[in-house]
Amino acid sequence: MTAQSLGAQLSAEDTLLLEQIENGGTISCWQEAGGRFKELATGILLQFADSQMAGAAGFAPYINKATTIEDRLNMSTMVSQKLSMAKESYEVISGLNFNVERYLSSHCFESRVLRDSFLGFSRSSADKRLNALLYPLEGFEDMLVFTYLLGVMARLMLGEFADAKFIPLKELACSCLPLETAHANFALLALRRKAESHRKQIELSYKYWYPRVETSAGPTDSLRNHWHKRFGLKHSANLEIKEEWKKEVNLELKKLALEL
Repeated sequence: MTAQSLGAQLSAEDTLLLEQIENGGTISCWQEAGGRFKELATGILLQFADSQMAGAAGFAPYINKATTIEDRLNMSTMVSQKLSMAKESYEVISGLNFNVERYLSSHCFESRVLRDSFLGFSRSSADKRLNALLYPLEGFEDMLVFTYLLGVMARLMLGEFADAKFIPLKELACSCLPLETAHANFALLALRRKAESHRKQIELSYKYWYPRVETSAGPTDSLRNHWHKRFGLKHSANLEIKEEWKKEVNLELKKLALEL
């Protein structure tokens, strides 16, 4: 289905909303939005919230696998902050009579696929988490590589939402952006400490996680991305975000003298 045909299916509310956004306006609450806008915005919020839930579930077992007290404190803080970010996201959706308790009880955020799986962009979970959060972690250094790669991606995506025309999404992104930035920085600093003693493991983890996290930017020719931009939920194309992510992570990890 093309963008033009989907445009013909927009409700009167969504059509007026597009005009408002194109004229520099913003949307302050769900009551101002039409059906298509609500679908797109809730999709973003659920993906972010469910990804935080899955991340917290995956990271929790690694708190006691860290070798230093500082790393254990950082890990426990990261798990707590991810749960807090998920809570904030679900609260935004609750404005649409979304029952958070019922939703959480019907999903298993601990679930993972087999390690050697590669899902690409195929959806393989009942919840809306990013596919990268469906693969299992293997060891503390593996967790650090994953946390850094996905943390940078999350920071770039939140930077997009921090400029959104939908005020609840904008405010959420602005509050979560420093946390995701801190998570990526924690992982990068820990990798710098371990680059010499665990070089081979880090290189293998990078080879494993790079293509899996890369898909988190979304497909290049995404119709949904087109509508995200039209409705002011994002301003960049998926390809632009992916290229920015690749440039940053490769630059930083090459400083560790790794063979990537």
